[in-house]
Amino acid sequence: GIIGTLGHFGSLGHSSHLVAGLTVVVLVLLSAFSATQISPRRTWARPLHISVNIILFVGFAWVSLTGWSVVQKYLP
Repeated sequence: GIIGTLGHFGSLGHSSHLVAGLTVVVLVLLSAFSATQISPRRTWARPLHISVNIILFVGFAWVSLTGWSVVQKYLP
């Protein structure tokens, strides 16, 4: 986690995992917001929600792959 990365590398910015994680957080917040806006009067909300969730799937894959590479740096 964060403590192990800071202890081992001294910073959090040594890989793209931080960027991937922050991107996923923003996408989750956007998805949650768009879900609360879905109604017959707001026709833009449903397509936005679906699109964000498709992108979020890619984001989760990105976080998983970058996280795996961070874990591999810890192993001998």
